[in-house]
This record gives sequence, structure tokens and C-alpha cells, in this order.
Amino acid sequence: MSGGGRHGFDAPYSPIGCHFRWYSTAEICMILDRFDSIVFLGDDTLRHIYSAFNMLLRENIALGGLRQWEMKEGEREVCRCENQLTRPECLLHAVTDSQQVRSNDAESGHSSPYLCDRTPHVFIPIDHSPAAENLHTTFNSILHREPDPYKPLPVIHSLSLATSLSWPTATSSMDEWVTLADISQRNVPFLWLGPNAAGHLKPPSQILSQGNNAIWHYTIEMAKEAESRELDALGMYNLTLQAGSWDGSFYGQKVVLVQAMMIINWLSRLEST
Repeated sequence: MSGGGRHGFDAPYSPIGCHFRWYSTAEICMILDRFDSIVFLGDDTLRHIYSAFNMLLRENIALGGLRQWEMKEGEREVCRCENQLTRPECLLHAVTDSQQVRSNDAESGHSSPYLCDRTPHVFIPIDHSPAAENLHTTFNSILHREPDPYKPLPVIHSLSLATSLSWPTATSSMDEWVTLADISQRNVPFLWLGPNAAGHLKPPSQILSQGNNAIWHYTIEMAKEAESRELDALGMYNLTLQAGSWDGSFYGQKVVLVQAMMIINWLSRLEST
């Protein structure tokens, strides 16, 4: 899925060398049922993809990435669709844990439940390595939860722009979280997610440190580091190279929905025991 490209600016993305499916929500539910929990572990790039993951599971493109029950009517109107991802005041209401929707959504007058909610999922924000101890505690609590310790517990891991593409920080983060998973003796498959390409609106002051030359080398080298640790790797460079970005670093709803579906395709290929 990492290979491929677009035939023109903002044209549909076509992967090369693999079969990529756009699953229905019912099919996504069947895929997720094979796992004990799912952890998204990363910086703001992955946060946006996790929002799209929630949009798909709630079948709500307009507000599915948000805790809309805590928002006023005017806020819900402002934060619809693309604005879920692009406006700072909307990002404050982003869902970060499936339990938030389970516990609160049904009580609101703006209900948007998950089509299926048997598999918990969570986003853990990290921006350096080592991460804060409370984040380790959160991760360990998920690893040692009892529901079905024999089911795999996939982790989607990404760290890039938050560290200015620091290679040592990325490899340290891989080792940090893989070590915690190994200690648990659980079946924890990891997917390392590469960074987005730089959009044409990337500020000139960031072109040298976070331009496409730096991002491409980071993508290639960190994929090698991941594979040397027996982790899967999925690049986002080709997918985003000719896509429209609203600030040069992050991408809108059309892109993040495809990214979320790419992760679901990876999940579909994992062994379930």
C-alpha cells in the first residue's frame, strides 16, 4: 500500500503491488472483532487518522471524530466535516478513547454510536522518547486487561513531525514501546506509520528540516529500522505527495479517511491467534 501514486494533483490514489479494499462498516466490525484492543500511539499526524477511524466506525463523516455531546449547537455547526481536523477549537473535542463514546454518546441529544463497539481502541499521544510515565501506565493497563488475553492487540505507532524527524528519537520510541509489549508476553503486532509528504503550503522556514527530501529519507530509513525489529511498516509519503494540504503538514478528511482504511487493510491481514 505504500507504493503507488496519483495521476494529477488531488486525483484518486492508486496503490501498486497489493490488493487494497474499501471495507463496509459491517466488514470493519468483523475485522476488529478478531482483536482484544487496538492502540494508536503517536503524534498529531496519527491523531487525525484516529479521528477518521472513529468517523468510519460511527458512520458519521460530519462529526464522527468528535465528542459532539459536549459541544454547543454553534460549535457542532462550525466543526462539521473538514473543520474537525483543521480548526484548533474543534480538535479540543476529538475522541481519544472508544470508551468516551460508549459512556456519553447515548445520553446526548446528538447520538452517534459505533456500529459495533466490542473491541476497545484508544489514542495515546506521544511527542518524544522516552514518553511520560503516565502514558506507560495507560499502555500497560491495556496490555494487562483481562477480556481475552489470547487475542492479538495491534499497535499503530508513528512519530515524526513532533520531533522534527529525529531519527534517534524514532528508533528510541520503537524500542521503548516494543519493550513494554514484550514484557507483557502478549501477542502485540506493531505497524510503524511513516510521515506525510510536505504540502505546497509548508512554511519556507521548515523546508530544509521538514521538506520532502528530509521526509523521504526519514520514511525509508525508519521503515528499515522498523523491519529490523520485525515490525511492519506503512509509508504515507506516496499517498500524500500530490494531495491538497491545508497547512503543508496535515491533510483533510479525504486523505485521513484513506489512511484509516489503509490501517484497517493491515489489520485484516494479521493472524488472529
